[in-house]
Amino acid sequence: MFKYLAFLREFDRVEKVVLTKCNLEDADCSLIGRNFAWNNLKTLKLSHNIIGDAGAELIGRNTSWSNLEELWLCGNLIGDRGAVAVGKNTSWKNLKKLGLGENQIGDEGAEAIGRNTTWINLEELGLYKNRIENRGAKGIGSNSTWKNLKQLELYQNMIGDEGAEAIGCNDTWINLEDLYLSSNQIGDRGAIAIGKNSYRKSLKKLSLHTNEIDDDGAEAIGHNSLWVDLEELALSTNQIGDRGAMALGKNTSWKNLKKLSLHTNEIGDEGAEAIGHNVTWVNLEKLQLSSNQIGAKGAIAIGSNPTWENLKELSLFTNEIGDEGATAIGSNSKWVLLEKLQLSSN
Repeated sequence: MFKYLAFLREFDRVEKVVLTKCNLEDADCSLIGRNFAWNNLKTLKLSHNIIGDAGAELIGRNTSWSNLEELWLCGNLIGDRGAVAVGKNTSWKNLKKLGLGENQIGDEGAEAIGRNTTWINLEELGLYKNRIENRGAKGIGSNSTWKNLKQLELYQNMIGDEGAEAIGCNDTWINLEDLYLSSNQIGDRGAIAIGKNSYRKSLKKLSLHTNEIDDDGAEAIGHNSLWVDLEELALSTNQIGDRGAMALGKNTSWKNLKKLSLHTNEIGDEGAEAIGHNVTWVNLEKLQLSSNQIGAKGAIAIGSNPTWENLKELSLFTNEIGDEGATAIGSNSKWVLLEKLQLSSN
């Protein structure tokens, strides 16, 4: 690989270098990071290799890639030291996409990235599947320069309520469209902060599944009236009951909602009725309510909805809807686009 990388150095006008799954090690990064000939470089993809801190440090210290727009380092062995070096880079003023998911980055590395004030054009930041806890998430959430941020991926970390609060209270990311925070030990406090954010009018996708959110958190999310562009909401595998589901069902602002995932919660008939009575979600395509506590009454309300003409997928298995509920679901004549209906686990 050394000979190949040395050969690449001769191409001083190169704009895109893709070296994913090439078994690159730290030593290989010495040739890449110390390359000062690629002044036109815009995209560098080094994901799914075996790059560690030393290699990431060499990449982060490069000062010649002033045109760099995308840097992908996902699926490596990078820890805090490497992430700190990347976060301290002040030359990548045009950086738009930074991928550091599936590494070993903790709070120190996340804080360094959050402190970066150079990446004023950053649109996508991927830090999923790392070791970030509340301190690191607070560092990310404290950033006040990423005004163009559209996508933030922090799923499968351990940011907890404190971290989620910092993310939820950020008032700079006014263009944020996709926020992925699943599997993070987030409870009501964090969900309330996210739901009460009054700056994210562009939000389209919110993923909070596999957390510890109860009715209070779901209520705060359901009461949000600013997310008029919201298309996908994932709240499955939490602890949401009827009160939280009723707040969600009564929302009249999410006119563009396409996917609602609430499976594996504690929703009963009252919550299911509120969802079934919603006439705002005219674009709803996918509704997941399996593994709850819904009976015939709730299923009848779902089956009686007259406005979900775009519904393509409905799952209600592992509930107690009975024959009466199943009949109501099966009798709906509006769901002409329905492709997948699951009333049992088979």
